[in-house]
Amino acid sequence: MKLKPLPKFILIAAIVGALDYGVTVANQNGWLGTSKLPSSTTVTADVPTGALPNSPSDRSGMPTSGSNVSSYDLGASSMNRPVRLLTIPWNATSALMYANGDAETTPNSLLGQRGVKLLIERQDDYGRMTEEMASFAKDYKGGTANPSNGTPMVIIMGDGVPAFIAATDDVLSKFGQSAEVVGAVGYSRGEDRCMLPPDVRSDPQKARGSLIGAVLRDGDWNICVKWAGDNGIPVNPNEQTYDPDAMNFVATSSFAEADEKYISGYCEERTVTQGGKRTAEKRRVCQNGTATWTPGDVKVAMNRGGLVSVASTKEYMWQMPSTLIVNKQWAERNPDVVSNILAATFDASDRIKGALGRGDDSELLKGSAVLVKVHKEQTPQWWAKYFKGVTERDKQGLMVDLGGSTTNNLADNQFLFGLNGNDSVYKRVYEVYGGISKKLYPDIMPNLVPYAQAVNTAYLQRVAEATKPSAPVTTADMPTFRQDAVVQRTVTQKSWSIEFDTGKASFKPQAIPVLEELLNQISVSGLSVVITGNTDNVGDSSANLQLSRKRAEAVQTWLQMNAPSSFPQGRIRVRAYGDAQPVADNATAEGRAKNRRVDISMVQTGT
Repeated sequence: MKLKPLPKFILIAAIVGALDYGVTVANQNGWLGTSKLPSSTTVTADVPTGALPNSPSDRSGMPTSGSNVSSYDLGASSMNRPVRLLTIPWNATSALMYANGDAETTPNSLLGQRGVKLLIERQDDYGRMTEEMASFAKDYKGGTANPSNGTPMVIIMGDGVPAFIAATDDVLSKFGQSAEVVGAVGYSRGEDRCMLPPDVRSDPQKARGSLIGAVLRDGDWNICVKWAGDNGIPVNPNEQTYDPDAMNFVATSSFAEADEKYISGYCEERTVTQGGKRTAEKRRVCQNGTATWTPGDVKVAMNRGGLVSVASTKEYMWQMPSTLIVNKQWAERNPDVVSNILAATFDASDRIKGALGRGDDSELLKGSAVLVKVHKEQTPQWWAKYFKGVTERDKQGLMVDLGGSTTNNLADNQFLFGLNGNDSVYKRVYEVYGGISKKLYPDIMPNLVPYAQAVNTAYLQRVAEATKPSAPVTTADMPTFRQDAVVQRTVTQKSWSIEFDTGKASFKPQAIPVLEELLNQISVSGLSVVITGNTDNVGDSSANLQLSRKRAEAVQTWLQMNAPSSFPQGRIRVRAYGDAQPVADNATAEGRAKNRRVDISMVQTGT
């Protein structure tokens, strides 16, 4: 069972002290090249015009199985021995696995042909990853150009990066070094999920009082907390108490433990709180949900059942890119290695996508076969099945969604990081999810490393500039929206207090920070958005109806102007109810203020 435990923030200081006798890993022979990265190594300019055409994909031109065709001419790296890369176990790394050919790079693989040698190892524990990066950094500072101890590279989920970077930089800074994101090799697109009873899916407010097993402050916990916030549901950050009006958590050391506790019917006694204050009441509460991902969701479904996905990375589709994090100073001395890892992975992604587009699983199965070797569980067919995502019947007869991932090519990365004229979706992911941990747990995560310091797109730019003129045209995988599509489910609904000038649809200055927060919060999803305008009952009802529509349209226009790539044609729907749907008493000033609101819903649509 794969695990993604919480980064061990409290042990960070101990890690530094332990480095003198730190964990010894498999010895490696030889040295990497030391070429310098050209000029810019920060988040800067857009990719040159024409580097990657934005026309519809032509999958017919994709390389076929066994082809040595590469889309990028970067030249070969010079490596005499493998360098370690640690990764959490998940399907979103399938393209990198394909590119490597095995757990250790094979000569004829896409990476082998580029002169890159990787030893990919499974590591479930973020804290352990930090230790390994620190061990590498210690020897690197000591003058070893390419240390055999530790690792300079890890792969983790993108929404967990803010916490990981904060913890890891705290250690690496002792050696004058830091960590940075350089790209994303895939996405979780459904397999990470917040699972609760089916009545919560139909009425999110029934999540109040829930008790969910989770690794706190980590990715799948993030899904539950983000979904709760989008529905106006409070979150109790104290895992020792129980708030019947909030979402509560059982703190576990692993996702396997969270799932096992639900399956076994785990219960405990807790002190009841109200409004964040303890009461004298004690209550026995039982776990009724889990924050997990494949194969944990499969285990829950088949061993007990009774839970469905209320939110996942299918709805929050930009939340969990599979991010490649490197030692910044080492990468600057080995740019050919980093750039070729990305380029080979993008070639592999195009092969997998091209084959899947033709109904052919053979290329995906090549990546899945390496997943088996690296992660040492399941079969290639199992990994491939849940890569594509399925709907199956659980032990109690419920139909549940399980799995779901994609691979990333260059176009996907350009969109994610805002390199082709789009706004940076990943910047919003980084700041939204980093902000959640900082807000709920300020003592554990007091600071958020600035995005520009944590993310470096220079290597992606280098790959884009090396795109061959003959390379097949590819585009990013994007959701499509239609105004006439039927709403199948309202996933989230929340009222926002956006201040307008009296009797007008123009914003007051204090409305702008609220709009910016709204933009960030809904940009990380791939759902259709419904904006509903409401007023109090002062004045003529007909005029109020017109005003509520104009105000909803003003919000729509502001979002589209400030993040056009996140709000394409058809994504936003506008509704207006004037004074017809009050949520408070219009007889009081306080009630009228609550009725002057904009409701934001995120909905799933279909044919």
